[in-house]
Amino acid sequence: MNDPKSYDGLSSFVFMLGVYVGVVPFAGKLLGWEPDGPKRLLVFPLRLPGPAWWIVSVLAILVAFGLLCWIDTAKKRRFPG
Repeated sequence: MNDPKSYDGLSSFVFMLGVYVGVVPFAGKLLGWEPDGPKRLLVFPLRLPGPAWWIVSVLAILVAFGLLCWIDTAKKRRFPG
């Protein structure tokens, strides 16, 4: 990664994946929304039964948060100031 924009792109990808896999299932369950088409592949926790869907969603949020912190630290280390 030779420029800060590559870190920003990776952060954006991780953020969007964390939102789709982690946050959208909670909103979907609250609003009674079922995704269709290609979005259904990304929101796979909605297809899980019972408590498994929210465990997977919470883990996805935590992993995404950890990765975002790690990417930000790596970016600051590589490009100080």
